[in-house]
Amino acid sequence: MEIIKAKQLGFCFGVKRAMEIVNKALKEKEGPIYTIGPIIHNSEVVNSLKEKGIIPIDDVRKITRGTVIYRTHGILKEEEDYIKGTRIKALDATCPLVKRVRREAMRLRKRGYKVVIVGDRNHQEVRSILSYIENDGIVIEDPQAIKEKKIGIVSQTTQSKEVFKKVVERILEEAHEVTAVNTICEAVEVRLKEAQRIAEMADVMVIVGGMESSNTKKLFKAVKEIRPSSYHIENEDQLDPLWFKGVHVVGLTGGTSTPDFLIDRIFLRIKKMCGGKDGGNC
Repeated sequence: MEIIKAKQLGFCFGVKRAMEIVNKALKEKEGPIYTIGPIIHNSEVVNSLKEKGIIPIDDVRKITRGTVIYRTHGILKEEEDYIKGTRIKALDATCPLVKRVRREAMRLRKRGYKVVIVGDRNHQEVRSILSYIENDGIVIEDPQAIKEKKIGIVSQTTQSKEVFKKVVERILEEAHEVTAVNTICEAVEVRLKEAQRIAEMADVMVIVGGMESSNTKKLFKAVKEIRPSSYHIENEDQLDPLWFKGVHVVGLTGGTSTPDFLIDRIFLRIKKMCGGKDGGNC
């Protein structure tokens, strides 16, 4: 059995940067260290950080001392304002690309556009962006009519270009003035295209990443449309030998918040299950 492992794997730039900030904070530890929610959407990494003393917390007002690290998806403006009014040490691990979406949304609103964000309204990134434009924006996940005539469009960083393009085209049908800014993370798009190419060759696809990870869920959805025998898992213990019975080619990829060590563990487990030196023959 052949396992095709994607070349575009491991942490993206924004996640690498966040982990560097976390590791630096651990070395310089001055009291407890908190993150506002999970710093990334990967339970394996978050649990590992908990063991090292990094504490995810939902309510920033519960923090009275120590250091707080902003998650990669960004925090709410009111949370940032509260922290600035305290003596709590703050480290900003917000992905620079998420900050760009925020800046573009604020710029468009200032110029009189009704801001439309293409993304998931319940995702922390989108909630953060909305908070910086006083929640005066419209969030949509698919093409639909918008009543306003002067519209500025941005996108959640993990959105697909195909969906973004369709949304812009639909809004153009009725709006008088439209400005669209492509704020999609290129790393997400590159990873998606490579995964789709592998899915064309594989009998089974395994996609590794957090169940709450937006980009991993989109990756899984896109791959499953090509290869129905596709599985989204968080760790090697979720692998099922039955998935690989009679299979000749397995494709393996992961989301932008999936660490290399996790991909390696899953690769070795599949190999052991299905044709490795110490494994059986699926």
